[in-house]
Amino acid sequence: MSLDSPVADGLIDGPQQAAIPARVPAGVSLGLLRGVSPLLFVAATLLIGVGVTTAIVTGANPALAVLVGYGAFAATIAVLRSAPPASEPRETVEAVAAAPIAVQAQTTNAAWKLVSTFTVSDASRLLSNVEPGAAATQESIAWGRALLDAVKAGDLVVAAKSDAASGAMERERENPHYMTEVTREALRAWADGKGSVPDFLRT
Repeated sequence: MSLDSPVADGLIDGPQQAAIPARVPAGVSLGLLRGVSPLLFVAATLLIGVGVTTAIVTGANPALAVLVGYGAFAATIAVLRSAPPASEPRETVEAVAAAPIAVQAQTTNAAWKLVSTFTVSDASRLLSNVEPGAAATQESIAWGRALLDAVKAGDLVVAAKSDAASGAMERERENPHYMTEVTREALRAWADGKGSVPDFLRT
């Protein structure tokens, strides 16, 4: 490499210099213009440029005019970048419309199929596909009330307790609560009478 070569000042060979892409001038940033319509960018630049030139010609302080023009330019670019698109692309709308609706994953544990008795609280959640112990939902609350009404009406038999005092079972049937227990067989028969037997009651 010759020391008097015009490339020598940059300390790189000629072929390497040719391979380096041209740099964007320091005053322009491609990231700054991302999302800005080229037409609006050109129009804003021309209008601000004309305004600054007119101010200088009419006797305004050149430095102040340039500073105000730069501020106006930066504010215009910020507004153009933050403006939402007029409408979603047709392809995006069609893709969203065609996407299948996600099906909620089953949360019922297989172990509940082995349980012989259920409290009204647990049964109301399982009927809503919610794990017992989780926070109640509007649906599980509605199922709980339905189960309590079924116990009061005699449509859902309360599970027998060997250590229950005389008359205690009858009092619990008349005033059931969320800890009242029912058997798997009774709950399955009641659900079957409503037209659907949930998975946790199937063997």
